[in-house]
Amino acid sequence: MRAAKLGEIIRELSPDAAAWLLDMLATAGRAGGPPFDVSLLAAVDLTSSELLDYDTRREIYIVAEAQQLDGCKELLFTEESPSETAAAAAPRPLVPGTRPLTLGERKSLARSNDRSTLERLVIDPHEDVVALLLGNPHMTEEDILRIATSRRSSAVVLQLVLDARRFGTRPRVRRALLRNPRLPLATALRLVGLLNRAEQRELANDPAIHPSLQTAARRRLAPTS
Repeated sequence: MRAAKLGEIIRELSPDAAAWLLDMLATAGRAGGPPFDVSLLAAVDLTSSELLDYDTRREIYIVAEAQQLDGCKELLFTEESPSETAAAAAPRPLVPGTRPLTLGERKSLARSNDRSTLERLVIDPHEDVVALLLGNPHMTEEDILRIATSRRSSAVVLQLVLDARRFGTRPRVRRALLRNPRLPLATALRLVGLLNRAEQRELANDPAIHPSLQTAARRRLAPTS
């Protein structure tokens, strides 16, 4: 209901005003405490649903990009910037001091069954390499945890881990993703809803977790009237 009401307000505003409103909710909401924590949850529910159509979302994003409203941009989209994408695709050595490998060569190696090769590839920043690793039957949970905990992993890469059928539902992987600051807050808040009650209780009582995530977990644990 709150998300629907916020959607009505957003659609009545100009893209400029809507961008500033969403950025304010994202920024102030991160501090926790009413009414901003509740408003942030409404904004997350709105931007992750069909209540906000693509054209409206894109118009607001254009303003946010021009005004450098990072909180608003994070709510609307979790894409990598062109510079991040280009850097991830650049040739890089599998072993320091050896010949840099192209993206195509690294993708080919990501299908390997050689453990030493796979262990070196888990630090590869490109989403295509990570996607292949996630589908490789020789990868272990420990390998995936290295990706999930890495501060070098991009938002797109972390989302791939979360969406991976084999690994994304594992408790240790979910906890690692929630603790990674590269995971956008909007995605982390949506992840809270996928946790079981035991995991939500752990999250709600963990002082190292972002206050907004604790609030989201407590809300879901509260008895329904």
